[in-house]
Amino acid sequence: MDIRASLESIARRLDQLKADVEFLRSRLDAAPASPADAAQRHTSALVAFLALGPSLEEDALLGTILRCAMQITKASGAGLTIFDSRRQKLVFRAAVGEGAEQILGYEVPLEGSQHGLAFATGEIQCGAPLHRQVDALADTAFRQVLVAPLMAEGQPIGTISAVNKQQAPAFTPEDMETYALFADLAALVVRQRMREELLRGMLEGRDVQVPNEVAQLAFGQREQRLLRLVGRITELAARRENALAVLDQVVGLMGSGM
Repeated sequence: MDIRASLESIARRLDQLKADVEFLRSRLDAAPASPADAAQRHTSALVAFLALGPSLEEDALLGTILRCAMQITKASGAGLTIFDSRRQKLVFRAAVGEGAEQILGYEVPLEGSQHGLAFATGEIQCGAPLHRQVDALADTAFRQVLVAPLMAEGQPIGTISAVNKQQAPAFTPEDMETYALFADLAALVVRQRMREELLRGMLEGRDVQVPNEVAQLAFGQREQRLLRLVGRITELAARRENALAVLDQVVGLMGSGM
C-alpha cells in the first residue's frame, strides 16, 4: 500500500471516529436530567437572578459594620445576636475582635443579661456584664459591655454589642449615642438578609428557621403564598417543557376576564 492510500485510510478512520463522537455527544445532550436535578438548576438560576445575598454568618457587610462600631467606640470587640423564637434565646451570629470566634453560635439567655434587657426594653444597656458564662468560652474577661437593640419597624430582632473600651475605664454617653446609630444600620442589613434567607428557603422548598416576627415583617401571608407559588412554578417548569407557555396562557385568560 502506497503512502497516498495509507493517508486516505487514516482519514476515513478519523472521519468515522468523529462521527462516533458526535453521535455519543448528541445522545448525552438528549439524555433527560432527573426532575429533581432540573428543578434544582431552575431554582438556582432564579436565586441568582434575584441576586440574593449571603447568609448572616457569611455576610462581610455585617463584619464591616461591627469593625467600624468597634473602632469608633474604641472597643476591643463587637458582636451581633439574633433572637431565636423557638429556643427563646439570643444567638450570636456575627462577631469581631476579642473572643469573636469562640462566641459564634453562643446562646444568651433573655433573663440575667444586658442583651436580654436591651431586647426586652428596646433601650441601650451599659455596664458590667450580668451574664458571665461567656467569659470562659471566649477565654477573656469582659469587664464592661455596651448593648443596643436591633429594631425593625418597632419590633426587636436581636442585639448589637461592644465590649471592653480601650484606654478608658468605661463607655461614655457619646459611645452609647453612636452605637444606637450603628444598631439602626445593622438592623436594616439583618432584616434584609433575613428576608432573602426566607425567600431562598421558600423557593427551594425548605423550612427556614426565621422568627415569626421577622417573617411577618419580611412578607405578609399573601406575599408568602405568592412566593410559594413561584417556587412551585419553577419546579413545574423544570419537569415539563411547555409548562411556562401553558401557565402564561392561563394567566392571560384569567386577566382578560374569561
